[in-house]
Amino acid sequence: MLDIFPSLFGIAFGQFVEVVDNTMLNIALPTISNDLKISLSLTQWIPITFVLVTSSFLLPSAKIADLYGRKKIYIVGLFIFGIAVFITGKSEIFQMLILFKAIQGIGSAAIQSNGMAMIIQLFESKDRGKALGIFMSVIGIGSITGPIIGGSIIDNYGWRGIFNLVTILSIGAIIFASMINIKNKQQDNKFDFDMIGSILSIITISSLIVSISMYSSSGWNIYWILIGIPVSISSLIIFILYENNNNSNNKLIQINLFKNTSFKFGSFVRFTSFISNSPIYFLTPFLLINGYGLNSSQTGLYILPGPVMMASSGPFAGKIADKIGSYYPRVIGATSLLISVSLFIFANNLSKEFVMIAYAFQGLGMGIFGSANTSYIFSSIKEKDFGSVNALLTLIRTSGNIIGISLSTAFVLLLLPEFSNDVSNINFESSSYISAISKSFILPVALSIITLLLTLKSKNEK
Repeated sequence: MLDIFPSLFGIAFGQFVEVVDNTMLNIALPTISNDLKISLSLTQWIPITFVLVTSSFLLPSAKIADLYGRKKIYIVGLFIFGIAVFITGKSEIFQMLILFKAIQGIGSAAIQSNGMAMIIQLFESKDRGKALGIFMSVIGIGSITGPIIGGSIIDNYGWRGIFNLVTILSIGAIIFASMINIKNKQQDNKFDFDMIGSILSIITISSLIVSISMYSSSGWNIYWILIGIPVSISSLIIFILYENNNNSNNKLIQINLFKNTSFKFGSFVRFTSFISNSPIYFLTPFLLINGYGLNSSQTGLYILPGPVMMASSGPFAGKIADKIGSYYPRVIGATSLLISVSLFIFANNLSKEFVMIAYAFQGLGMGIFGSANTSYIFSSIKEKDFGSVNALLTLIRTSGNIIGISLSTAFVLLLLPEFSNDVSNINFESSSYISAISKSFILPVALSIITLLLTLKSKNEK
């Protein structure tokens, strides 16, 4: 394992940079909202735009990487990501910031669609859980350093400073990525990219996410749902039929993977877990800063237990899954995630310190459930499908995150409608603000219960 550690580090550091960027941005959102004088309904489009573009390009990026080499596309993604981050930090208006967050999403798709696939390819099944645990640990370290460093930078240098730091880290990630020692199997066929499948997948994902997001941010305008959802469902059906009858060797995804029970169960609970947990990442900074009156540095410290627990539990869970199977780690992880989101419902009755406890359970759950469930899914498929499955699992994560953010934001706006206006001209009572955010966690709790019940049911492993 030591001989491939430089490759593992080169892969993990790219993901580390992404996590640092995301966690620092989450803390910066209230400051950006106040500085650019934009409402919560507009602010949510900063992470949504990034995740929307990332989600749309994940499957095409994975297939291009299968054809041209995963390392090569991974480095190209880091390059695009770094340039876009640099320009985003120079944005003076909301529209410019959104544009370059979108471009950053293209680079992110190339990074995320290849990182885990390269790790799976590098390690044999007996060491795979351990490697994924280390990978989750590095992500956890990024989640630890992001809030602490980001909060300090925001308080002392403003929100633009975090983008300057990520630009420097991106340069380092490109250098470390050059150490990755991995080779794709030789392609016997000539280039035959699945363009139709890619277009259909982009339409399916973007129409679903945009319709749900616009439904909440447009004052519950039902026309977004009436138009967007049918378009998404129709394009999904066409995509499935097309891919099922596509005889090309380079089809975007193998539809018959969904006949695999382990793959179906593992993918679905992954989806519900990310929908239920994404509101924590998005709403907690608003809760702590605008609700409890903390500054950015203090907010970074309050959410610190989460990434600490994720970093420490990931490798341990991976080792246990390698030895005894993934079932019990998955159950423990899903239970921890349920406890985490449940605590937010009692935000009105608890002091702000409850956030630290909730984040600790959230980090423990993501560290254990994430590595064990991923190992569970990959243990049921063949190596030739690693690339497309990696992209699909990342797509599930990003789609779950964006849907969770949209739904939770919609609930907050429903309970606190004046927050949809210019935030700089509104003075909120902290009690009503905290109450609105806490009630928005009712749906995440319900989804977490479903995640746990389905995990309990999926005991058989291949």
